[in-house]
Amino acid sequence: MEKFPCEALPGALSLTLDMKLLWKFSLIFILVFGTGMALAGLFASRFLQENAKDQVVQQARLMMQSAVAMRGYTNKQIKPLLHTPETRRTTFHPETVPAFAATEIFSGFHDKYPDFFYKEATLNPTNLRDRALDWEADIINTFRNNQSQSELMGERETANGKALYLARPISAPPGCLECHSVPKAAPLSMVRTKQAFGQLMLYL
Repeated sequence: MEKFPCEALPGALSLTLDMKLLWKFSLIFILVFGTGMALAGLFASRFLQENAKDQVVQQARLMMQSAVAMRGYTNKQIKPLLHTPETRRTTFHPETVPAFAATEIFSGFHDKYPDFFYKEATLNPTNLRDRALDWEADIINTFRNNQSQSELMGERETANGKALYLARPISAPPGCLECHSVPKAAPLSMVRTKQAFGQLMLYL
């Protein structure tokens, strides 16, 4: 049987070229579309993270301002009622201490919002629960070295992952210095209470 050489038909050749171009176009489209989607997803993720961070910071500022209001109320309204000349010698009421009152009241917030934690950290506190940790001491020293610094915010690694912190300096009004200067100036009832626990820690 006689065999005839096969010749490519013009239509078939054109179809093959069209298919190759279609595959190249599809591949380029997929790459461009995929890259665009990845960039859009990354941008959306960062936007949502920043938005969530801003909301948390606003809530933290609101709670911190509430604590400041608690301190002011305790100092102006509660302390004069319980901290009289008679009680200064006989009974020490920790409820008259603004920092103690703010911390205790904020514990109620912590029960409802366990992700928020409030602490009035100091380097040499009268209450040992307020003793600053190493990273908190760094923030305190930053405030001491920069008197114009009114707020610090940042992130730190914890056992449960990253944690956001918001810090502000505490300035003690003159009325607080009687307990935060020298034992001689502190109420006798307070000195006796601290000595009973073997912990009298006052700072200048």
